[in-house]
This record gives sequence, C-alpha cells and structure tokens, in this order.
Amino acid sequence: MCAKFLVISDIHGSLKSLNKVRAAYHKYEPDFSVICGDITHFGSKEDAVDILEKIPTEIIGITGNCDKRGVEQAYPETDNRYIELKMVEKKGIDFIGLSGSKYSEEKVRTFKERAVGADVLVFHQPPYGYLDEASRGKHIGSKKLVSVVEELKPKLVLSGHVHEDRGTIREKGTVYMNPGPAGDDKLGFVEIEGEKVNAQLI
Repeated sequence: MCAKFLVISDIHGSLKSLNKVRAAYHKYEPDFSVICGDITHFGSKEDAVDILEKIPTEIIGITGNCDKRGVEQAYPETDNRYIELKMVEKKGIDFIGLSGSKYSEEKVRTFKERAVGADVLVFHQPPYGYLDEASRGKHIGSKKLVSVVEELKPKLVLSGHVHEDRGTIREKGTVYMNPGPAGDDKLGFVEIEGEKVNAQLI
C-alpha cells in the first residue's frame, strides 16, 4: 500500500488555478489527484469537463455545494471516477466520498454503511471542529460527520468548503486535511505508505 496524490478543492471555475496544479504535478509526480468539490462556481457540466480535462492526472472526487446538479457527470465523461457513496481502490488504498454540504441523516447513514474499511474519507463540508473555522471564528462543519469519523477510524479525512481554515491536523490516529481553495493557488499533497500518512500543504 503506497500512493502519492494531489488534493484539490474549491477550484470555483478558475482555469488560472490549473497552472499551480500542473506545476505541482511536475514537481511531485503524483499517481493521481483527489478533488473535494466545488469544481465550478454554479457553472455547467461543460465547465467542469473543461477543468477536469486540463488536470494532468487521473482524478477521483466529488462535487461541492457550488456545483449544480449534473456537474458530477463530468467525471465519467473525462474518464475519471466520481466517488460519491462509492468505495474506489487506488494503489491499494480505499477511498469513498460524500458530496455537497448539509447532509441528511439518511445520506450520512448510507455513507457510514458503505465506508466501513475505507482508508480515506473525502468530504466537501468538513466534520465539525476539524478545519472548519470560517470568518469571525464560526465553525461551519457537519456535526453528523464527527461520530462517523470516530467510528470508522480512517487513516485520512480530506475536506474543503471552508476557505479560511486551510491546514492539517493529526488526532487519534487520523490525519485531517483542508488543502485550501485551489482557486487561490492552494493545494495539498499526500503520501501514504502502509500505516504512515504524510500530508503537506503546497
């Protein structure tokens, strides 16, 4: 089990941000990229296709609250993988995602059932209290996700959504990362080798 990958979130339709993605690809030589949502800023599926086609790696990912319905179809149309409520294995590591924000009880329950054994959980909205502090100190993460993460005990939790709280945290054996908004040239890079997780902001 060994993989290295870029973590990208909150592109918000910025084609300019892809210059940083391409530079990171040449510097870090990732195996693939993970997108935590908000590919567009209320744009179309075609806008998302245009962005995904310009990322020089295979991609797995989800959509965010600023991605309209139908944007998720950009993943298969560009030969990439949409991992909403689906376990996907990459380089021996199991990923599963949860798109959007303000998750319903039913959706969280379905996610928890399907995510058993996952190494990496990919959210758009972060769990409450974990890299979710917006302006004026208000926490805007999902309280429903806290118990899910505590029960599943993944190696890594990736999220975006909260542009102001870029960072990494390690707690109780789980690493949390919010790479910051790619639209502002903020990215993350992760290496997983066995039980070791190295997550850095780039």
